Amino acid sequence: MDNATALPAQLSLAIGAADAGTPAIYQWGLAVVKRVQTGDSPVVDGFMRGISFFGTDAVYLALLLLIFWCIDEKKGVRLSVTMLFSAWTNAFFKALLHQPRPFQLDPSVGKSFEPTYGIPSGHAQASLAFWTVAASWAKHGTRRALFFALAILISLVMGVSRLYLGAHFPTDLFAGWFLGGAALTCYIFFEERISNFLAKSGLRIQFIISAAASFVILLTGNTLLSGAMLGMGAGYALMLKFAPFAAKSKRGKGVKTFFILLARYIIGVAGAAILFFAFQRLIPDKNSAYHLIVYFCLPLLLGLWIYAGAPWIFLKARLAETAEKAIF
Repeated sequence: MDNATALPAQLSLAIGAADAGTPAIYQWGLAVVKRVQTGDSPVVDGFMRGISFFGTDAVYLALLLLIFWCIDEKKGVRLSVTMLFSAWTNAFFKALLHQPRPFQLDPSVGKSFEPTYGIPSGHAQASLAFWTVAASWAKHGTRRALFFALAILISLVMGVSRLYLGAHFPTDLFAGWFLGGAALTCYIFFEERISNFLAKSGLRIQFIISAAASFVILLTGNTLLSGAMLGMGAGYALMLKFAPFAAKSKRGKGVKTFFILLARYIIGVAGAAILFFAFQRLIPDKNSAYHLIVYFCLPLLLGLWIYAGAPWIFLKARLAETAEKAIF
């Protein structure tokens, strides 16, 4: 997690029961949170915590890896870019607005602790962006409409879980859904154009564009996502050039196909885990001058492994076949 979104120590001064000095918008938000918590019980607590867990970065990463390695590499990388920029805008506005969370103004509503600022809600934003983009892949007609309705329902339930846990005000959710909708809009209107442009570009241009996007993110102070952007862009460009695998290849019916896809996922995750835990041992104290460098290099290497290294291994191990026509 980047320091840019972490709560500073002085914000702890805001902790305490809400009183007459609390802004009206927060008083209203706390009233909504308490109303949602009216029917609390161990069962409801467990359900809401479970829903909230499925909106974490780890779950979305696991799903993105599954899509990229086992379902459709082109859709996987495009959704990955969408989610990365969604995460960046969320972190940017959190750091810019410096807004507290409900449990920091009234500890009695706190069922979950979050160390970052409140608005916009990352869970609301990510759930809307991820599931609506995934729904857009469905064929036109009734099926697509049903998938969009399901995507919106998932995001709404996710938002209710964040209210119930005292992690967000309603306004945090509205802001998150707005940014998630903006990410979806950009995907719908610009994804095809950008993909076509990059497909016609050479490796050098693809590298330059990835580096430029990474640099823009770095300028906002987000070292982690800057490294991830560079690793993802450079890794996918290298994959297209030297190991253009097709995620749909070797996918037929039966047990054999299942074990091929399972082998891909296990190999890919194992490689990422080795990199992660190896780097964890190298990460110095946060006060060290090398801290930010390590936090840039770790997601960079993970991106190179996920989008280039693992596909190369899949091809060498005959767990996948070369794409007939590699496109971005």
